[in-house]
This record gives sequence, C-alpha cells and structure tokens, in this order.
Amino acid sequence: MTSKKLKYQEQLSIYPNCPPANYSEIERDAFRWVHASENENDFKPVNLINDPPQRILDDTDKMCMGYGLSIFDSFENAFEKYKKQYTNRRSHLRLGFILDFGECIATLQVTYSDGIAAEPSKTNFGHFTFHEYENVNLRDKVKSLFNIFDPNGRFIN
Repeated sequence: MTSKKLKYQEQLSIYPNCPPANYSEIERDAFRWVHASENENDFKPVNLINDPPQRILDDTDKMCMGYGLSIFDSFENAFEKYKKQYTNRRSHLRLGFILDFGECIATLQVTYSDGIAAEPSKTNFGHFTFHEYENVNLRDKVKSLFNIFDPNGRFIN
C-alpha cells in the first residue's frame, strides 16, 4: 500500500486492512455511471450519500468498499451491468434507479496519482472499487459522457 493519504482516511481507518493491501495505483480508462447534468453524488461514495448500516462484524470489507467508488474496466461492462440492474427492478422502481445512479456512463482517464484500486472482478462485469487520494476530483478526469437511453427511453445499442 502507498503512503499517500486517501480521501475519507478517517472513515477508512476504522476498518482493519482498509483498503486491502493488494489495492494498487492504476493508470487506465475507467467507466462510471453518472448523471447527464452535474450531480453532487456522482463521485461520492455510497456510504457518504446514505447513512452506512451499522457495522456488521463479518462485513467490514463491504463497509470499507462503501467509502470507495464503483468503477468498471470497460464501457461494455458498465453498460451491461447497468442494463441488468435496471431491468431487474420493478417498473415503478426504475425511475428511482436513474435518479440515484444517473443515465450516462462517463469515461474517466485515471492516473497513478489519483488513487488505488482493486483488480476488476471477472465475475461482476469488471467492477472494481477505487479509493481516491486526498485532493483528487474525478469529475476533472471525465473525458466523455455516453447517454444510456435514447430520447424514447430505450437503451441505446
């Protein structure tokens, strides 16, 4: 692990091995669900958007991940995971999903000086957790935005 200070270090230090020692700096394009219009929660960890659940002794790794950002290793993986999450919801809950997670996929140019990450999951659409370094703003790393839906509300193929 690095000696650079992570954003949310105070919260991360509560959990043992958080983030795990096998996380490393990365340099790559990365993909994240965001809103078309700037939204304060687009680059905020889920545990800071919603009150995190009380600590469950067996799930400290999940609590640790909740202070990182969910990112994908490819556009295709981000799109397919979004489609799966969206379509698995009842129709009356889909608007809430869009309001929470956005309707676009941002392409980010992440560099070694931005933070540390887990290896992309081979079984979860290339998802990985990314912990930013202090004073990094991933909004500044957005290279492009892709709308997930066409004007009629259908997935863009």
